[in-house]
Amino acid sequence: MHIMRFLARRAALSISVALTACAAANPGAASDPAAGDAYGSFLAARYADAQQDSAAASHYYGMALAADPGNQALIDEGFIAAVLSGSKQAQILAPQVTGNALAIMLLGNQAALNGDFAGAQAQYELLPHDSLSSLLQPLLIAWAKAGAGDPADALAELEPLANGSPFGAVYILNAALIADQANDMKDAVELYGAADAGDQSPNLRIAQIMASWKARQGDIVSARTILEEMAATHPALASALPTLEAKIAAPVLSSATDGLAEAYLSIAGALNQPSQTLLQVTFLRFALSLRPDLAAARLLLANVQSGAEDTDPKAPPPTDNQLAQALATLQPIPDTDPLYAPAAMQEANLLAALNQPAQAVALLNHLLALQPGNIDAMESAGDILRGNNQYSDAIPYYDKALAALPKPPPPAAWSLYYDRAICNDQNGDWTAAEPDLQTALNLSPNQPYVLNYLGYTWALKGENLAKAQAMLQQAVGLDPNEGAIVDSLGFVNLKEGDTPEALKLLTQAVEMDPDDAEVNAHLGDAFYAAGLRLQADYQWQRALALKPDAKLQAEITSKLKQVQPPA
Repeated sequence: MHIMRFLARRAALSISVALTACAAANPGAASDPAAGDAYGSFLAARYADAQQDSAAASHYYGMALAADPGNQALIDEGFIAAVLSGSKQAQILAPQVTGNALAIMLLGNQAALNGDFAGAQAQYELLPHDSLSSLLQPLLIAWAKAGAGDPADALAELEPLANGSPFGAVYILNAALIADQANDMKDAVELYGAADAGDQSPNLRIAQIMASWKARQGDIVSARTILEEMAATHPALASALPTLEAKIAAPVLSSATDGLAEAYLSIAGALNQPSQTLLQVTFLRFALSLRPDLAAARLLLANVQSGAEDTDPKAPPPTDNQLAQALATLQPIPDTDPLYAPAAMQEANLLAALNQPAQAVALLNHLLALQPGNIDAMESAGDILRGNNQYSDAIPYYDKALAALPKPPPPAAWSLYYDRAICNDQNGDWTAAEPDLQTALNLSPNQPYVLNYLGYTWALKGENLAKAQAMLQQAVGLDPNEGAIVDSLGFVNLKEGDTPEALKLLTQAVEMDPDDAEVNAHLGDAFYAAGLRLQADYQWQRALALKPDAKLQAEITSKLKQVQPPA
């Protein structure tokens, strides 16, 4: 069965599984406990599937199968859930799943882990000739041949595919790894050279592989350049650069099973369509079953699980289950791994999203103990504390990050000054906040959020109104669809006495951010200034219903007393 077709069947199988689960009972005994257990567990599994909680789904499919062990539809569904969750139950179910490419791959992987590379090759040769299996099959067979002690035959499997295939670059790189693993320096030099000449983006794994090769050949300068270019292209990985460079000459793999894991990682990295997410997760799970310490696979899997790889702006936010799965994927990466820094940063963000800011900051503090100069970790800790309204605790992290910057600070440092300014302002220290905002604006004059914060605060204080208005007009021009910025411009127009323009802008702001209490309150202020007391009363009441903070609630309550007759 074709891989994509099998995965697409998951939704349709709910009907067939339900029918077969019921049919397993005696037709005349609707209350048969076994049938009830199977059906109830099946429903729980389907609900877990809908919540994208593959671990729970695998658990409940296992319960359903315990009650109805011969149900082929349950076996098929349970196998997929087990694969997606990384459960060992997948190994048990795989032999019972017939005609399924993923089960064939898993059985081949297991044979390789057991040292039976001939058996692994025999399994991989059973893969169907659909589009994706045909692309992956040569890689798997080649590594199985390499594991069986026949690297020449392994290279012969891949080299003819290097040209004219969309995966040509992947084949060349894996062929280079096979030659390297076999100490075939002649072929390794040629194949790494071809891989280096290919038009490939400097992604993490390619950079690690090529830098390792060049360093082991004595070309440390080129090796460092490769890693530096990768870090420049992927700023989230910049924190790993010192440890990657420290272990630059370490081989990236040490066995044929490592090579199989590399093959699955290569293919998973090339699958970037939303419809391919299940396959991407599956191949990354296969990679980690073959090589649990493959940190690059863990980073990519966590990104997929948390939705970080989803570029669709309309995609729903990740659920807590998805975030927890991503966290569990990253946590096995030890602090001795070259990729620990970006993994720890990602873990901290996940912990913060799961409302565990103390644990997130503790993790970042551990990272800072290992890398005292990690400015990104300092900024992340500050951001997490600021997001938890712990402004006084956040400021020292921003102080350290700013002190660690080169002089003069780079334009990108505007965000650090901006974030520290917010903390100082929220602590009531505008004297410290104002210069930071102006520094942020000097570093990056077209940042609409800095323009908005400074201009709006001046308007609140009744200071520099003309300058504030000009800054907010600039901010609206830069981000016309941001309701908070349009609200600020309307507010400063109200302060300047231009009530008609304020009404127009604040009405637009409420349309953009209908659930923002402060925006609704400002529109109420404009109605009141225009003499429209009934409308002002309604708008302030709506703002109160949106549960503003205590300060704004008190202000609105006081204003309502002006428009409502005494009881």
